[in-house]
Amino acid sequence: MILATVTDEVLPGRSEACFPHIFETALKQGVSTFEIRMVEAKRYPIVEADAWTRMRKFGEEYGINFTTVSPGLFKTGLSHDLMSIHRNQLASMSMDLAETIDIDVLVTFGVMREATDGPDSFAKVVDILRDTAEKAAARGFTVQLENFPGSWADTADNCLALLKAVDHPAFAYCWDVGNLYDADQEHFLEGYKKLKPFIRNVHLKDGQYIGDHMVWQHFGKGKTDVKGQIEALKADDYKGTLTVEAKCEPQMDEDFPTSLEYLRSLL
Repeated sequence: MILATVTDEVLPGRSEACFPHIFETALKQGVSTFEIRMVEAKRYPIVEADAWTRMRKFGEEYGINFTTVSPGLFKTGLSHDLMSIHRNQLASMSMDLAETIDIDVLVTFGVMREATDGPDSFAKVVDILRDTAEKAAARGFTVQLENFPGSWADTADNCLALLKAVDHPAFAYCWDVGNLYDADQEHFLEGYKKLKPFIRNVHLKDGQYIGDHMVWQHFGKGKTDVKGQIEALKADDYKGTLTVEAKCEPQMDEDFPTSLEYLRSLL
């Protein structure tokens, strides 16, 4: 398994000086592979030019391997004003910029549910995701569906339904057990058995419901069963990426090394 993380999951800083500290902290924990989400204070790909230049410059200096981009694609509803922009400009821009640094993996969400959704909405979501996969494949990209509460890809069964319906070789799955637990508070194992043929990336985070909302915590402290996840992946000889999403609430400097120490004890 390949340890990785996300640009905004290592340290809370988002200033012009943040990337050297982010990369140094990650490298000390043996992590040099990154998914790009936030570039300083802006989400990819709508970033400041100077911030992008700094990320690339320090990435090269520290030997960082950027492998994936996460633009928040389709984190909007079918009828929302932003849908056509996501489907056309945002998807295309995300791949355009990714190509400049040889990235060929695009993370997408499964379209947010709306009160106006009807009986034909699932088919519309499938059409959008398949069209995105086809356009991505034509450019040499693969698309990874990330589950998220409130979307058409919220629970394991709903993710499976989308993956099967899209049915495209360039369309795979980013297994985020923290988000699955946030959606239904169910243990991961039964869902994992169904989804594992599609898994190409794993987002690791831990937490539990406190009051009426999910609170993210250090690995091993929550209810998502990080230990069980690693055991299941090891048993199936998973060779893909383990992307560490270690930030808690509020995010602190010690979150990343604390969770990495626990994770390494399992590997």
